[in-house]
Amino acid sequence: MKRVSLVLAGLLVPALVQAQLSDPSTRALGMGGAYTTSARGYEAVAWNPAMLAAAGRPSFSIDLPHVNLEFGSNAYGLSDVEKYSRAFLSDADKQTLLGKIKDSTLTIRSLLGVAPFGLSVGPFGLLVSTAGQMNLGVGKDAVRLALYGNAPRTGSSSVFTAKGSNGLAWAATTVAGSFAWPFQIPLGRLAVGATYKYVIGHFVGNATDLGTQVSFNPLFSATEAGQAIYTNYDSNCGKFSPFASGMCGGRAGSGYGVDLGGTLQLAGRSMTLSAVLVNVIGKMTWDQDRLFYSRTVRQNTQLASGTVQDTVLSQVTLQNAAAIGNDTSASKLRSALLANGDFAKLARAGVALRNGDLTLAADAQVRLKQGLDQQPSQQLAVGAEYRVLGVLPLRAGLASDFAGATAISGGVGLSVVGINLDVSAADIFGSTRPGVRVGFGLGLIF
Repeated sequence: MKRVSLVLAGLLVPALVQAQLSDPSTRALGMGGAYTTSARGYEAVAWNPAMLAAAGRPSFSIDLPHVNLEFGSNAYGLSDVEKYSRAFLSDADKQTLLGKIKDSTLTIRSLLGVAPFGLSVGPFGLLVSTAGQMNLGVGKDAVRLALYGNAPRTGSSSVFTAKGSNGLAWAATTVAGSFAWPFQIPLGRLAVGATYKYVIGHFVGNATDLGTQVSFNPLFSATEAGQAIYTNYDSNCGKFSPFASGMCGGRAGSGYGVDLGGTLQLAGRSMTLSAVLVNVIGKMTWDQDRLFYSRTVRQNTQLASGTVQDTVLSQVTLQNAAAIGNDTSASKLRSALLANGDFAKLARAGVALRNGDLTLAADAQVRLKQGLDQQPSQQLAVGAEYRVLGVLPLRAGLASDFAGATAISGGVGLSVVGINLDVSAADIFGSTRPGVRVGFGLGLIF
């Protein structure tokens, strides 16, 4: 019988809407993220505000919608999807798939960033973006159940658990404004810039398993036990306002962040050096009265007649900050959720070499503080762009976090009379977070 792995199929379904400020540059994706010293116009707001005052900057640019999407897991990459999704899975194939899961949990991630509007006029820049992430952890037993069904296997138990299963999600909109100042020094042209970001948090949530198990002996029996805490919305709202507070509003949290950047273009402008501090100061606060907590234990038992009897053994729902604080389990889960409720602080440096239509670039990034956006602790990226006839840019890049994840990327664009159309993609492979990232964007740069 042909089995299509539910696990692999899940990798192809994006869930929620990785970075606090959605990257508006498909060009950056094509160059592997080596973009701190190559950002132009509205792109500089997200990457390096100092580039707004660099020599050769666009006098005017408008960001038309840019979208980038990443999906993947901690075990299966694009090559696995291509190999197994339409194949008859042998026992050896299933064992291979199970063996790829580390720490007894398969984590499926989905990231989405949308930048609907951006603008730059000389040294000023503005960018509006929405970004978010969902991570879903599935216990290895659940994967085994999906692959093998409930048929008993030699040396394995007929009892399946959800140990290690969990979920984490967030979504936010950021409005960012930047300004840069140029200075002429003996080494060349120096520019410094700053970006202020106002953040509206739309959703944050966390869920964990509390001992779920399923058995077939020979009839079906399941105990479902779990807890979740998440931003609550009133489903009976007659009108919803995306940026208003309250149960019918999309503002479930708010915060700010400040980025500082510097760029030095050496005399002749063939080499450019840059450094950026992301969220050098910043704070994100989530409305705790918008958090809803639920803890449920229920029993499902298959009777001899074949019907399933559903019994709720216990159920707890808490709908305000005080009630959650008075419940030990709820308070602990809330603390775990909000412990990294801010966005990551980063230090990044880059260099770019330009010779005619060819640009070579490299970036190094270090995470100073962990955040919701789950940035890697370190990353190194290199990239290149070559403009064929000045209007057809071809891009390639390579990035690694030195912790088991490597990405190879590429992209192509079309630049005619200020209209820039770009498409890029990256294959992320390795032992920690394989997956795929794609991007599409349209902008006007003059």
